[in-house]
Amino acid sequence: MRNPIGTIKRSQQLRSQLKAPRERLRGGSRRWIRMSMDWLIEEFGQDIVHRPIVLPTDVIPSGYDGSEAAATALCELVAGRMDLRPGQCGLSFELNGVRRPVRAHIVKEQSGRWIRGDGRNSIQLAPALAADPVALTAIYAHEVGHELLLGGGRITRAERPDHESLTDLITVFYGLGIFTANAAYERRPRPNGRGKQPLARGYLREAVLSEALAYYAMLRGERTPTWDHHLDPPVRRGMRNHLAILHR
Repeated sequence: MRNPIGTIKRSQQLRSQLKAPRERLRGGSRRWIRMSMDWLIEEFGQDIVHRPIVLPTDVIPSGYDGSEAAATALCELVAGRMDLRPGQCGLSFELNGVRRPVRAHIVKEQSGRWIRGDGRNSIQLAPALAADPVALTAIYAHEVGHELLLGGGRITRAERPDHESLTDLITVFYGLGIFTANAAYERRPRPNGRGKQPLARGYLREAVLSEALAYYAMLRGERTPTWDHHLDPPVRRGMRNHLAILHR
């Protein structure tokens, strides 16, 4: 007979693992966030932090229909927010975003890829992303982060072994952290229709993104940011706790 308490504990442990950072952050998450965010300010300028944060209604129109044309238009808005020049980076929805199990009850999804090219770099996205504008915004912003950091020659993979985590953080820096945080973890229906299975995206995941958003808010001089009600409840609670600690 299955032990329900044991099942609940295993489920809680799994959820905790999927919300924890995918990579080890040197010096611990708090120190890494502070140093990395301060480095981004040195590279890109303090004014970016003080721009209005991007809310869902800023990039997702009420009539968003999930078509490739609508998804392309959304990506153009994100590219503009992240200061990409028009046509700087190619975009296609040709990536085979196959969902595959990596271990019991866990699904890995390949949804975006930045590709260095001759003359112009490009971003490939999975076609299925068009139906999920929040995940689309988060993943496209991450790939644009690669263009800014790797494509712009600001870092190399060898210099920054944490470059994937840094690329998640740059989405927070550019005011798109609501999307990155809300797309970081979800439970999707199983293909067989029996229950749901967890899907974790990104590298910083919910636990560190709540800290990163708190530091972002502190840099903006915000003690009680009004935009936090757009965050999923677990991230919102974590961000408020970390922000209270920072302001002490």
